[in-house]
Amino acid sequence: MIFLLKLVFYVYLKMRNKFYSAAFSTRGLVVGRNISIVGTKNISIGNHVILGNQTWLDCIDHATLIIGDDVSLSQNVHVSAMVEVRIGNGCLIGSDVLVTDHDHSFGPQYNEVLPKNRPLMTRGKTILGRNVWLGDNVKVLSGVSLGDNVVVASNSVVNRSFPDNVVIGGIPAKILKAF
Repeated sequence: MIFLLKLVFYVYLKMRNKFYSAAFSTRGLVVGRNISIVGTKNISIGNHVILGNQTWLDCIDHATLIIGDDVSLSQNVHVSAMVEVRIGNGCLIGSDVLVTDHDHSFGPQYNEVLPKNRPLMTRGKTILGRNVWLGDNVKVLSGVSLGDNVVVASNSVVNRSFPDNVVIGGIPAKILKAF
């Protein structure tokens, strides 16, 4: 009986992955549990992508969210686009990561406005180059471009752009090593 239940669950997972692959016109998409995808018509997902448990992809209004080939998102990853977020081929994104191109407005003029009701603001597109590796609990903020092969240390906040082939880390992130 247990073998039969395991077999049914395995078939269910395979069918679910095939459904998501067909919905996004891609191949080899692996989808974890409890994912949330908002704005699907403006989201492009490449081949052989892994979306870990509790992944949240959010495309607001007419924004664009592009995920390249061979990208792996671990659990609790939130990618949110108001303008455009692009994740290059081969990226590895750790657990509890935020990649966004916007945030809520703030300042004295908004003191009487609930944070969730404040207008969104952006500093521009957020772009991750090829083979970028974001460690656990990294936050990549609005208007940031990371070059190819950038490694971001765990628990870092990235609020500015960096060139190819560097290791960055800290709050705010800075170059720790070039290679």
